[in-house]
Amino acid sequence: MTKRKRRALIWTSSIFGVVAIAATVIISTWDWNKAKGYISAGVSKATGRQLSINGDLKVNLGWISKVRVSQIQFGNVSWSSHPQMAEVGLLDAQIDLWQLLKGRFVLPEVTLSQVKVVLEKNREGLANWEFPAAPTTVPQNRTQFPVIEKLNINDGTLLFANQETKTEVELKLTQADAAGFLQAPVTLTAKGYYQKQPLTLTLEGSSYENLKSSKEPFPLKVNIAVGKLKANINGNLTEPLQMKGEDVTLDVQGDDMANLFPIIHLVFPSTPPYKLKGRLKHEGNTWSFSNFAGRVGGSDLAGTIRVDTGPKRPVMKADLVSNLLDFKDLAGFIGGDPNTNQSATATAEESNIAVSKTESERIFPDQRYDLERLRSMDADVRLRAKRILAPSLPIDDLDAKLSLNNGVLSFTPAMFGAADGRMEIYSTFDGSKQVPQVKIDARLRKLDLKRFLGQSSFAQQTLSPIGGQVALSGTGNSFRELMATASGNTFLVMSGGEISELLTRLAGLNVARALGVVVRGDKPIPIRCALLDLQGTDGQMGVQTLVFDTANSVISGEGKIDLKDEKLNIVLTPVPKDFSPFSLRSFIRVTGGFKNLSAFPDPIKTGTESIFQKILNVLVMIAMSPLQPRDLGLGKDVDCGALIASIREHDTHGVVPKDFYSSEPKDGSG
Repeated sequence: MTKRKRRALIWTSSIFGVVAIAATVIISTWDWNKAKGYISAGVSKATGRQLSINGDLKVNLGWISKVRVSQIQFGNVSWSSHPQMAEVGLLDAQIDLWQLLKGRFVLPEVTLSQVKVVLEKNREGLANWEFPAAPTTVPQNRTQFPVIEKLNINDGTLLFANQETKTEVELKLTQADAAGFLQAPVTLTAKGYYQKQPLTLTLEGSSYENLKSSKEPFPLKVNIAVGKLKANINGNLTEPLQMKGEDVTLDVQGDDMANLFPIIHLVFPSTPPYKLKGRLKHEGNTWSFSNFAGRVGGSDLAGTIRVDTGPKRPVMKADLVSNLLDFKDLAGFIGGDPNTNQSATATAEESNIAVSKTESERIFPDQRYDLERLRSMDADVRLRAKRILAPSLPIDDLDAKLSLNNGVLSFTPAMFGAADGRMEIYSTFDGSKQVPQVKIDARLRKLDLKRFLGQSSFAQQTLSPIGGQVALSGTGNSFRELMATASGNTFLVMSGGEISELLTRLAGLNVARALGVVVRGDKPIPIRCALLDLQGTDGQMGVQTLVFDTANSVISGEGKIDLKDEKLNIVLTPVPKDFSPFSLRSFIRVTGGFKNLSAFPDPIKTGTESIFQKILNVLVMIAMSPLQPRDLGLGKDVDCGALIASIREHDTHGVVPKDFYSSEPKDGSG
């Protein structure tokens, strides 16, 4: 190289060096706050929303450049009640310029503090995150996703509100940390609150290279706990950025399925603790939980649930099967509490405070219906139980169809195999009104009375089919209020069969005949027919007809059933068809609450509410017994054919078939 060229090269290098040093000095001493106005104007013009940087903007250039911005606000749409769509107290970000030269957008570390994001949809379906006039800056496919090696979020809040579905969701993160790189696994840990319930979350996925590859699914494992709900997810996501294409195994457990509503906004009745495992899949607007199995309380449960989130109200379709269903687990369907057992840690004093003596004597649940939940979704559900565990009830199996449409809940029907016959329940709960209106239509077909009476000796000598119908309607915000306003009619009819002779003798206080049965041994006598016909309004059901006719006596009755106070007050009149030399004939009053009924003689119908009345009744009964004409055996056979025919006239559903009463039974012992 010549001396002249060497001198020119030195001068050129010096000039470039001076320019580089000058540029470095200018950039390092540049007040980046002057650029805030340009940045805000550019973003505001592109999005139509105001971007404000109210704090400092600092940039430290280098191969790992650092950007620090505070007090950022991004305006919301005009129809929102929240002025800001997003607020960030502090943003700290690092940018790897060397990776940027290679065509990779790599952020070694990002820290966000005091973050608040509001996502909304109005009644017309417009979303505040849509910017029609602006080119999208959100990655549209996995290859555009930036690599964030480390992400920290401190004190973050996400609010989501959908006015179309009246859905509101709140997520608060006290701390969230994520990490990952090109070939290192992506991990996330977070803790905070979801819908005001404690939240913990851990996530482990594949690498960023796998995330950015559009040809392969993205595997992940998630463990999440929200309140008492715990869920484990293990599987693949086809479109992880859009959270679509889930094909994972879901293992979920919790204390009550009704508590899922604030979390996933699907309506379930109250249940005992549950644990279910199955396949969760997401395609378009449809989520499915298929081939799941597990337990709900004392019942096993399996089946498939599909939810379509596309309509204005989500639509759930479910096909559920149980091999052994514990009947008490169904209490939530009528507003009861299936978790009847007190917690093992509850003290006796806490239990006494929680349940008063008056409430403990009630059988109708008083839990108020949540109408907003019923109106939030539609449903079509079928539940089949092959066997039912109900020690106190003769129920064998269940096939129930349930539909929910715009707040109207219907059983169409729920069919129980019961007492060797069938019980069908057609009911409609109209929750679309301010005060729900309810209609109940229960039809009893050929139920075996013997199975209702347990294993007593009387029960073993009793055999007769029962038919009947319970048709009631009412209004109320709980099942108890519904029964207190119930109006309608109920009838139960029985024909043929047999009953214990000793039982009928004792019912008539026929001492001599009862002693004779004891000496020679009890034996069944024929039942000719029996009928109970009730009608009433506003919870007061009056006895229209009460007749029980056997070969040796006929029992009639009068009185009422109070569904409001859950009490019964009926007077029975036993009349023998044969003479007895020694008896204590008397009216018998059956009274008390549904849980504690009692029967006591009431010869002159003065009542049996007090001890004094009961003592007086016994004395009067003994004194009047020889004078009562019923001792003469004046009881006559009831015209059973005409009695049952009168019921069949308003039996529109044929629960009493034509052959229910066809001929007179043969006379038994007198």
